Order: sequence, then C-alpha cells, then structure tokens
Amino acid sequence: MTARPALPIIIGIDLGTSNTAVAVVKDGKVSVLAGADGARAIPSVVWFPHKGPAVVGAEARKRIPTEPSRTVSSPKRLLGRRFADREVQSFVAQAAYRTVAADDGTVLVEMEADRYAMPQLCGFILAAAKAMAELHLGDVRLAVLAVPVSFDEARCRAVEVAARLAGLEVVGLIAEPNAAALANRYVPGFGGLVGIYDFGGGTFDFSIVDVSRSRFQVVASAGDAWLGGDDIDAVLSDAAANQFWRQHKVDLRKHAAELQRLRFACEEAKRTLSTAETTRLEVADVLRTAEGMVSLKLSLDRTTLSRAAGAIVRRSLEVADRAVTQAGIKGSDLTAVYLCGGSSQMPAVRDAVQKHFGVPLKAGVAPEQAVCVGAAIHGSLIAQRRSSPIVAQRG
Repeated sequence: MTARPALPIIIGIDLGTSNTAVAVVKDGKVSVLAGADGARAIPSVVWFPHKGPAVVGAEARKRIPTEPSRTVSSPKRLLGRRFADREVQSFVAQAAYRTVAADDGTVLVEMEADRYAMPQLCGFILAAAKAMAELHLGDVRLAVLAVPVSFDEARCRAVEVAARLAGLEVVGLIAEPNAAALANRYVPGFGGLVGIYDFGGGTFDFSIVDVSRSRFQVVASAGDAWLGGDDIDAVLSDAAANQFWRQHKVDLRKHAAELQRLRFACEEAKRTLSTAETTRLEVADVLRTAEGMVSLKLSLDRTTLSRAAGAIVRRSLEVADRAVTQAGIKGSDLTAVYLCGGSSQMPAVRDAVQKHFGVPLKAGVAPEQAVCVGAAIHGSLIAQRRSSPIVAQRG
C-alpha cells in the first residue's frame, strides 16, 4: 500500500492589536502554541534598542514605561491606514516616537536615521510568531491569518505584506468572528443562531452565524476598525490626567513620555480589575518640582472603570445592533452570544452585553484564544483540501 503524503503544516495566527497568538492542528488535535517562556501569546510591541535588531514581545512591552520613544505598541491599528486620517492623527499625536507620512500616504515611524512602515513593524511581530511555532513544528512557511471584519482590501493586502516580510506564505485569510465560530464548533450547546462578540485591543466585530446545520451561514456582520481596549486605556488615562492636573496644575497629556507611562499603568490596572475589585494606579516620578519628584497615585475600582468604559462599550453594542438589523432579527432571537477578544473579559463588558441581548452569554473556547484556534482549524481544512463549514454572508 502506498503511504499517503504528509499533509502540509499550516499555522493559524491571530495578529492582535495587544497580543498575537498562534495555533496549529496536528494529528487531529488543535493546540495553542507557547514560547520558550511558556506564554501562549506575544505582546504586539516592538522595541528598538540603541544597538542591535528590533525586539518583539514581553521584553519590548517592559520598555513602554522606560523607553516610550523607542517602543511601538499596537501597530496593527495603523496598518494600512492613511497618515491624514482623523483617528490616526489623534493616535500619533500622543505617541512618544516620531511619525511622518510615507509617499503613498500611509504611516512611517522614525527611529533615528531609519524609517519603518507598518507592514514592517507587524512583520517583526509575525516573525516572532513564526519563530514560536518553529520551536514546536520545525520549519514553518504556511499560515492562515485572521483579520477584522472591518478590514478593507488595502488593509488585508497590508497584512499579507507583513506576513511575507516575516517569511510566511498566506494561504488564507479568515474574518476574526468567523474564526471564533469555527473554534467553538464542538463546544457543547453550540447551536442555533449565535452572535460572536469580538472585542479586541484595537478593533471590534460582531457577526451573526446560523450554526443549526453542518455548514455555518454567516447571516450578518458589522465592525469598527477603531474601537477596542486601547480606547478604554485612553479614557482611563485621560481621567487620571485630569485629576493630576487638578492637584498639580500640570497636564500630563502634553508630555508624550509621561502619557505613555500613564497609559501603560492604566492597561495594567484594567487587567487587574478583571479579577480584583480594587487596585492602585501608580506612575512614579512624573513631575519634577522644587521639593523633588512627584508620583501619580490613585485608587481605582471596578465601578470607576465601568463608568470610564461605558461610552466605548455602548459603541460596541451599537455596532452589534447594526448586524442585528441587517439580519432582520431581534437581539433576543439569538440562541447565545459568544465572547472573544481580550477586552471581552472585562466584567463591565460582560454585564453590558448580557443586559443588552438578554440571552445566554458564553465563552466556550478561551476568549483570547478563540480566533487563533479557528484560524488553525481553517488552515487544517485547507491542508486537507476540504471546504470550510463557514459559508459567505448572504446578499
């Protein structure tokens, strides 16, 4: 008997605004891969040391409060966007590093004599994801990448360019909420007409998927390319900066390095409040006075965070309602809403989504892993030359 040729290994990558994750299907089992440090996600941060190559991941993230002018976080937000766009201008105005417009109108980051386009920065992150996969799989060349629903053709092309720069061949793109639906396919109770609420670090998507048959039908989708956990960090840091100004008459928003340190502290506090009721927001030595250095110190609780995040969470629900209207149904017609994306783990988000739809709220596959798991399953189907159970949105 002739042995079957080995199927190609195709990894699935969730290039996230905050974190990037990689999964693979091997021997019929899907696994989210870990790095040498045991972490199953790579912070989507690039640091440029004074000497040597760019550094990606946890080590880069540590540099945000200490070397903000040499550290770029959330480059996905700027990928494929035009420098003149209102949201982009607001974003780069508060960055500690320098940016300029490229000849094609997109964004370039300046680091001393060098300039980096967003596909290059995202390419560094994808190269780190590739290297992490190769710890487990040997040489890896093929990948499926998940992209937000709101990404247009230009932004999808930019993702593919970033992948090529990382030494990857993109064999497929899959919308992030569709990937999450694939990931949850075999979760007990997954059936009927489900909503996929995908709230990440920089983008928000909501899809309605009919999973009542063997082939899933995407009934409706809506997304916002500039809505995510980063915006909650910004609102929280704005409130903290206001309080600091009232106390000291110094506006930290006018000091880029101090503002980035404050944003970093706000993100850490937000994560803590997903599991704790209270935390301490502290940024050391943000102001020099005649009496010495002054630090920002504030107590923060879930109620305060919920108020700060309220308008952003409402925006996500307005996007979800567009998909519900497009589908010609009521929110209460859904069987359940499945959460994915790291920002969906905030108690304030879960509570608001539950109240808004009034249907069971489920996590299924871990929210921060669902997208990369679904991308890996999609890659496995491509390797087997099988069609995906996800079929295109009607009409």
